[in-house]
Amino acid sequence: MEAERYRERGRFFLDASMKRGLEEQPFLEVPPPPEVLVFLRQHSGPPGKLVVQEGARVRAGEKIADSADPLGVPVHSPVTGTVLGLRELLHPMSGKLELAILIRTEDATPPAHPEETDPETLSPEEILARVREAGVVGMGGGGYPTHAKLRSGQGARYLLINAKESDLNVACDVRLLRERPAEVVAGIRVLARVLGEPQVVVATSTPPGGIPQFERLAHGNGFRVVRVRRSYSLGSERLLVAEVLGIEVPLRRYPPDVGVVVHNVWTAYAAGQAVRFGSPLVSRGLTFWSRASGGKNLWVLVGTPVRHILAFLGLAEEQFSRFVLGSALMGWALPGVDTPVVKTTTGLVGLERAELSPYSRPLPCMRCGYCDQVCPVRIYPSLILAAVEKKDIRALQRLHLEACIECGLCSYVCPARILFTPLLQEGKALLLAPALAAR
Repeated sequence: MEAERYRERGRFFLDASMKRGLEEQPFLEVPPPPEVLVFLRQHSGPPGKLVVQEGARVRAGEKIADSADPLGVPVHSPVTGTVLGLRELLHPMSGKLELAILIRTEDATPPAHPEETDPETLSPEEILARVREAGVVGMGGGGYPTHAKLRSGQGARYLLINAKESDLNVACDVRLLRERPAEVVAGIRVLARVLGEPQVVVATSTPPGGIPQFERLAHGNGFRVVRVRRSYSLGSERLLVAEVLGIEVPLRRYPPDVGVVVHNVWTAYAAGQAVRFGSPLVSRGLTFWSRASGGKNLWVLVGTPVRHILAFLGLAEEQFSRFVLGSALMGWALPGVDTPVVKTTTGLVGLERAELSPYSRPLPCMRCGYCDQVCPVRIYPSLILAAVEKKDIRALQRLHLEACIECGLCSYVCPARILFTPLLQEGKALLLAPALAAR
């Protein structure tokens, strides 16, 4: 079936069969775990500082960390319980040791909604304050603070809602549009009000009739729904803007610089809940996939360890060799099952012991150029690989490594089984090092 093959650059088709049937799976609510581990940093910015003490009793939805930095975002407790202290563990967004707060669950009742506030009665500044106070960040995987992105995009011509959901193992975006369409539309209205009522365009790859209720509500609010071809790489903001709006985002610039603000459907949903009800971001939907269980769409509290998700699904930890958090192609391999869900977690892939990593014994690059042919941003991974090995910063600059979207296609097609992505990330760090040293 064509829907199970994503067409990419270089006449390459990506196998999307693991997505088969995922969009038909309703959300299953995962009960709260006995203990939650909530990272103090849940976004692409500085970590917050703890505002509660060990031994304190916190309520569900209570703020437990915050930062005065312009890109700082507060973090809230997903449960009512007792603070047991801080733990240091590998963060699934950075791959580095970071602090998380451990809370023993005593009551899982979510915070009660106050009386609904009509966003039309609020000024843009009041809306921004509510979005920040609720800890809303980009939930498509990037984690950029939503209040900061909205502020930088005020006056934009277009608000582009990314409902394309390109990842092969993720279907939680489409499920959200099917199960809570009115809430998503209300959230989009909130975002549009802050930006100054730009033209709203929703990009989706669902077939006609796939999200009927959402489409009716969207059209009723004057939104334009655009169907985008099935392509994995079009999940990238820059590529999606060019595909849907025909606007090129220059290198070293961002969509707001060309009058476009892009938000994921989950971000719109969370922003709407924050502004209308004051609801902090303490839970989200994600998609679990393994060969043993197939795909499951789950509604999970932020801070829930992977171990608890496996127990809920009735899966034994011993049958898996490793887990990938997020995208199957772009996500992080987890160090263990104690790693918790964060605000940006879209998916979780469990790989069984028989599924060996193809990258464990890479061969030398054979200069076939296949990675260069499929690269969606038209850079040259084969040449960048050599420049990274030599730590040649000038060559990396000439090759425009900063344009890399870390999609993982170069690794996926490599016949020598070279895992390009961490090497490309190493090259980006080399490019940033002089600027960081100058601060």
